[in-house]
Amino acid sequence: MKQILVLIENELEQSITGDILRSGLGAEVEITLAAGAEQAIQQLQSGAVDLFIVDVERFDVAHCNLITTARKTAPDTPILVTSVGTQEEIAGYVWRLGVRDYLLKPYRPTWLLAAVRALVRKERSVGCVADQQEIYLRRLTEHLQRFQYKKCTDAAREYLDLLYQSTDNKGVIRTSVVRFAEGVAKAGIPFSRTTQWKLSGSLEHFRVRFDQQERKYATYEFIVRMLDTIFDAIEKSGLYEVDSEQKILNYIDRNIRRGVSLDEAAEYANMSSCYFSKFFKRMAGKNYITHVTDSRIEMAKRMLVDTEMPVINIAYELSYNETNYFSKAFKKKVGVTPSEYRTAHSELFRQQGAG
Repeated sequence: MKQILVLIENELEQSITGDILRSGLGAEVEITLAAGAEQAIQQLQSGAVDLFIVDVERFDVAHCNLITTARKTAPDTPILVTSVGTQEEIAGYVWRLGVRDYLLKPYRPTWLLAAVRALVRKERSVGCVADQQEIYLRRLTEHLQRFQYKKCTDAAREYLDLLYQSTDNKGVIRTSVVRFAEGVAKAGIPFSRTTQWKLSGSLEHFRVRFDQQERKYATYEFIVRMLDTIFDAIEKSGLYEVDSEQKILNYIDRNIRRGVSLDEAAEYANMSSCYFSKFFKRMAGKNYITHVTDSRIEMAKRMLVDTEMPVINIAYELSYNETNYFSKAFKKKVGVTPSEYRTAHSELFRQQGAG
């Protein structure tokens, strides 16, 4: 039996909501009506709550703190927020609070029941790959709320590594990847309809063409393009305050592949090249050229292992005009040439498969 916790300040409305859930879900669930925020948090601490429904009359400090505390207290328990307002303003608030599910009031009882059924069907994470998906999506969303581009792409890559290492079943991989991509697309809800259309269109195109893009790296590239669409929307909207240092890091990380120069980064930061060089070293702990080179070499390592792309093509993809220069830079950082690195990892995978 699923445990649903309901916190609505208006007692009559809370009672009606409880009756709707009991009559619509019957023996499937046990409904607990919290008397206040303190009791709700205590109930969440028990670890027995499968869904927390909270009504927010207005997104003031108290309500925001309540949701933040609830998420920290029971990170695996989904939260359904109900509130009055426009989709744009409510979605913006819940997105920043790390909640992806909400209903706008007034809503029909059938809408509430549908939302609850969808949420309580989700199983708690128990360490298997399918359950890890929610953990990685939550992590990616949290990085997105802090506008940390590289941490978003790293979370996507780590999840895909875990998925592709766990199974060779193409059906399982396809289902898991499409669901993960749907979770990323859902993160674009707070932004304009144009952004949502772009994400929906990309997702539909991916569903249709997945069989031609089933290799891990191609899938990763698709997720990155979706994230680029969201970060473009963040920059254009002007609705969200982004720390200036984080904006600079995002600009560099989003342009690493083309080898963004020190002068270009300095111009973006509205600084002289000399001052920016010192500024970046204080901010990142290493000099600018080292950061860019390290990032490009890490990309090259993934491409060597996860694709069959010729070394010369990888060099051009990473804006190295000469293959020999790329090979020398790679060997200096890694200790072996790109071809040797690919051969060593191919042999390692064959040995693991034989074992």
